[in-house]
Amino acid sequence: MSVIFNPTAEETRALEALIAELPRIQDRLVENHPQLTRPDRGAHQQQLAGSRVFLTVERSLPPALDGLGIFANDGSPGPHFVGIGRMSTGLGCPHAETDPDFLGLMVAFQAKSGRRIDFVTINDPTSPTDTPEEFIALLQATADAAGSSSLLANQARLLLSLGRHAGVRAATIAAHVTAQTHRTVRSSSAYQQYWTGIVRARDTFGKFTFVPSDRSAASAQGRGPKQFTDEWRARTAAGPLPFELHWIPYLNERETPLGDLTTAWRDQHKVLVGTVVFPQVDAETREAKLIALLASELGANPGNWQEATDVPEGQLPSTRFTAARFLAYRLSQQHRRALPEDSYRSFFDKGAISDTLAATLIARYKEKQAAGQWVPNLGQL
Repeated sequence: MSVIFNPTAEETRALEALIAELPRIQDRLVENHPQLTRPDRGAHQQQLAGSRVFLTVERSLPPALDGLGIFANDGSPGPHFVGIGRMSTGLGCPHAETDPDFLGLMVAFQAKSGRRIDFVTINDPTSPTDTPEEFIALLQATADAAGSSSLLANQARLLLSLGRHAGVRAATIAAHVTAQTHRTVRSSSAYQQYWTGIVRARDTFGKFTFVPSDRSAASAQGRGPKQFTDEWRARTAAGPLPFELHWIPYLNERETPLGDLTTAWRDQHKVLVGTVVFPQVDAETREAKLIALLASELGANPGNWQEATDVPEGQLPSTRFTAARFLAYRLSQQHRRALPEDSYRSFFDKGAISDTLAATLIARYKEKQAAGQWVPNLGQL
């Protein structure tokens, strides 16, 4: 197994210097896209849905996970945790949902200790790039191409910019991302399989994957600019949407590579560790709208995780790529002034939005609407 990422002070500064490009990327998106008037997420800006979610943890767990963070079953039938879930497209700007892109699934919970545990996923088993440097280059290219007059113009500008930022690796990155986003182009449903990046659990590296429990669920008919938003809304109105949560532990560099991130992991040995359910919901209720607003305003982070019982919060994750993502998400949230975590911590305890939090969410929503910023269309609040 590869050596755990334990950077020197100089290596940490180099990674921070690379990630310092994020605010400029966010500003570039605002400059180029007419529906952005203030910094927003550098990726996954466009929310398809936001909802309360429930996690039920399996009684029998792999030793690497057992008792770690939220992976503790007290013997009750469950659900054991209430959290917040968010579905999104992958780019950092609004666009038609028929455009080539990733889909993202994020679910966030709070362990009994008060520690945040976030799962940040995309609907492909591989990373878009192998290194943080390449990923920043890809974000730069998507920002340069934002606001293009057509899909063809967007792709042309993206490829040209990627050549400037990624050099000789541009063609390889473009080919891989094109193959990844084809999964979404082919699909008429947001209800599909999702994968996290690599995390460390005690002495084991692994990934999580969210697998739809109902493989036969009917998909939306037709393809329109809001196809995934409309389809998800209709499905959750009809009934709950459950995902099986599986752990895929590292085997070896050939079958589960830690360095070659653009190669999919073999997963026949995956282990069921929980079930995550998006409950049935009437999207027109005030409560549902407020929870959707909370999903759009909070900041999640793939570094919100617990590698071992004695690892403090805020320590860099144990792979260089995940460490870079941890720093990038944190800086992005600072630049877009994401909702402070303390303002919604009570939601994880009670599963409800307080009057104070509701007022804050509505005020932020109306302020963005007035400024012309793209926000999820929630109607009257």
